[in-house]
Amino acid sequence: MVTEVDRLLGGIRDGNYHAGGIRCLRLFTLERNLSLALRGEIDRLCAAETGSDVQQCGHVTHWARPRGCVRQFSLLNRSGDFTDYRDDHDLSCLGKRFHHSKTYPSLASFIALFPHSINFRVNLLGPNSALALHEEHSLFMSRAGAPAVRARFHLPIRSHRQARMQLDGQAFRFLPRSIYYFNQGCVHDATNPGPATRIHLVWDMLLTGETFALMFGADLAAADLRRIEPAARFPRCLGRADPGHYVSIPPLVTPLEARRLTLSPVQ
Repeated sequence: MVTEVDRLLGGIRDGNYHAGGIRCLRLFTLERNLSLALRGEIDRLCAAETGSDVQQCGHVTHWARPRGCVRQFSLLNRSGDFTDYRDDHDLSCLGKRFHHSKTYPSLASFIALFPHSINFRVNLLGPNSALALHEEHSLFMSRAGAPAVRARFHLPIRSHRQARMQLDGQAFRFLPRSIYYFNQGCVHDATNPGPATRIHLVWDMLLTGETFALMFGADLAAADLRRIEPAARFPRCLGRADPGHYVSIPPLVTPLEARRLTLSPVQ
């Protein structure tokens, strides 16, 4: 019998290997008060704090060929330094926390809603800025020796109609006040050709059983989140294009190994 977990894992796996599958899903909408509180705190954070410059050659995201103003604020780490991205992609949710709950209480409460998070980041694209086409991987080999999923989510904080993201040749616009699953195994980019800054809250979670129930299940969500019905979760494609040239990180899991894909342990 094929379960909902099997369908999700199969869709993520197929998307990761460019065989159709799941590119992105719209999962939740935020209540207005929560959305306004987060936007206010993140605007203040971006103005007051020092983020890391993705244009710097040593930055963990510099390989994605940034253009223009591209900044990142690392929120979930071991040091409490917004410029410290060393823990962002270590595939562990252990020993990390948000260190600034007194200054940014709404952001702290929001981050606490999502256990088993590997990272939380504020990603800022200035006007006429972009990350070029690149390919990461949603699948990794867990410390238990089984292939598992690192699931990425986006919440647009400030966006506009010109901002786009391409996933395997399909263009999408993510709407503010909505949380999306984003399959980073697809060849993807992020472009902001408009005159205003685009800001997304982005985080990766281990796809554990708890993460599946919280993010993709049918149970009641947190009070300030309204779950999108499964039939309405697929965003509208705004256009198609040949992905063209892109850069890639070597895969962590082979297609043969991915046949054993399962929910992740906590690590």
